[in-house]
Amino acid sequence: MERRALSFHFGTDGVRGVIDEEFNEFLVAVLAESTFRYWSRRYGLHKVFVSFDARRKSRDFATIVASVAVNHGLDVIMVSKPTPTPTAAWYGSKFGFDLTIQITASHNPPIYNGFKVITSKGSPAQEEDTDEIERLYNNEYEDIHKSVETLELRPVPTVNPAPEYINYVYESVTRMFKPRTRFRVIIDPIYATSIGYTSEVMRRLGMDVTEIHNNYDSSFGGRDPNPEPQNIPELIQEVTSGKYDIGISHDGDSDRIALVDKVHGYLSANDILPIVVERLASASMIRRGIVRTVSTTHILDSIAAKYGFKVIEVPVGVKYVARAIMSGEADMGGEESGGLVYSWHIPDKDGIYTASLIIAMASEYGSLTNLISDVRGKYGRAYFKRVDLDMRNSKKFVNDNKEVLLKMLSSLGTNPRPITIDGIKVIFSDNSWILIRGSGTEPKLRIYSEALNPGRVEELINNAINIINKLRSN
Repeated sequence: MERRALSFHFGTDGVRGVIDEEFNEFLVAVLAESTFRYWSRRYGLHKVFVSFDARRKSRDFATIVASVAVNHGLDVIMVSKPTPTPTAAWYGSKFGFDLTIQITASHNPPIYNGFKVITSKGSPAQEEDTDEIERLYNNEYEDIHKSVETLELRPVPTVNPAPEYINYVYESVTRMFKPRTRFRVIIDPIYATSIGYTSEVMRRLGMDVTEIHNNYDSSFGGRDPNPEPQNIPELIQEVTSGKYDIGISHDGDSDRIALVDKVHGYLSANDILPIVVERLASASMIRRGIVRTVSTTHILDSIAAKYGFKVIEVPVGVKYVARAIMSGEADMGGEESGGLVYSWHIPDKDGIYTASLIIAMASEYGSLTNLISDVRGKYGRAYFKRVDLDMRNSKKFVNDNKEVLLKMLSSLGTNPRPITIDGIKVIFSDNSWILIRGSGTEPKLRIYSEALNPGRVEELINNAINIINKLRSN
């Protein structure tokens, strides 16, 4: 077995790579060994929970992680079937595990898999810890390689966390909102981990439920496991044709959510977040404030101004949202990519919990359609767009061109206000904004824009693409 150091990096949400290429059995063993060594020395480590999603080799990779844990003399339990990341985080936190490891690449294409570290609180591991795991590996890689290259796979006890988690979600949301209206709900788990989860909570909430694409498929039906319009056409068609009132979908590990309303159509997280924040604020459940990433809708700022609470802006990545919530600065938060986080739940995004909460809210209110119309009537509708450009070392590109990007983006509107906590963002006096940043999970450069009319969004996006193309050609 090779004894030169591997190259891996914990990105926005774990280590990810193409299966059988950079992400393979040996890397998984190395990641587990490095993580357990660090966690044991830094925090103490006795109990480990291991979970996995529906991707190719996920169960095999999880078995490797569990076997490394056994070699460390740790008490380890593994899930019995593909399990949502938020379920694993909740279960690990609820039942006293010091560490949870989830094998998942979340919403990434089917060729990817990944390794995610979750703390005893149910939160994503913070950068200070993942940086130290990388440092420990680089200092001890020869010994780490030696310890895992003869690894024997060990049987470990298994558990299905679904029943207890589903009970918890139902009881939590119905303590806040009492369902009164029965909706026709269709759910698309896209052949992934939310199969049997969201649908069961919906039934308990009194909904008439249909679940499609509900067999595990590591190719996710030939689409990316991300609940964006191009990946859920059947769901959109079924709802907008009037057959169902509401459609719900999640990504590969169920921490994201997308909704479809029979009148308003597809709803992204930037459409969903204002609904949730407004309803929680009107129920006096937000007092300290909210936290949003730099790529998330500014409609939240308008709601905060009305109710008199603060907005904290953080870099992209749910771990930054979680940090602000765990510090007590905010009651809830969210990010543009489909994740919402609540101080009274686990400090990580959970698409199943959010779906259940919204359906309970809408059922108490009368309909999701009216709830959306009410929020847009009060705060307006913001139009949002994200474009991804293929680019390796995208973060370096942004950093190397920081000054010129700031200057050129600032010329696209009046009274530009720059924000540089993650990439380059410029806000203008008409409340439109443009953001360019390198992805932490894929070889992509991401461009985001929001405005109160779609023409302005297209204008900003197109100008940003032209700017980037000029810089790349120089």
